This record gives sequence, C-alpha cells and structure tokens, in this order.
Amino acid sequence: HKVGHIMTIDVSEPYRRAGAGNMLMDAAEKWTGDRGLRLIYLETADDNRGAQIFYTKRGYAKVDAVPNYYSNGQTAWVMVKWM
Repeated sequence: HKVGHIMTIDVSEPYRRAGAGNMLMDAAEKWTGDRGLRLIYLETADDNRGAQIFYTKRGYAKVDAVPNYYSNGQTAWVMVKWM
C-alpha cells in the first residue's frame, strides 16, 4: 500500500529542542522515501500541542481525530505527510 506508519518518536527532556527529534524524523522519512512509500502517518495526542506544531512544521497535516485512541480515553490526531 506504499504507506509508512510512525509508531512513536520519543526524545528525552534534556535533548528536546536540540535537533534530536528532527534527526529521528529525517531518518524515518529517508527510510520511507528509500522504499518508495508515498505517504507517512502518525498519531499524536490531542493535548500535545508541541508535537502537533513540530509535525506541522515538517509538512504533516491533521486529517482525522480518533476519540478514545489512548488507554486513558484521550483523543488522538492522525497526521499525514505525502512523500
């Protein structure tokens, strides 16, 4: 189906805003492109505005809200990027 799914990108607090997240995303997107995938998607928590801004700056767009996605009942946003 030519689609990649990022399950999680986690950066320890001391390394946030220091480029580690961009390096991880660069690697994931390169892997996706190297395999000819056309779309990459991920989910992020509705209240995680920092992540949403980060992904938006990288070209991802919110396409769908998924209620009760997380075990605590929290909604997730599905965000996609066409490669």
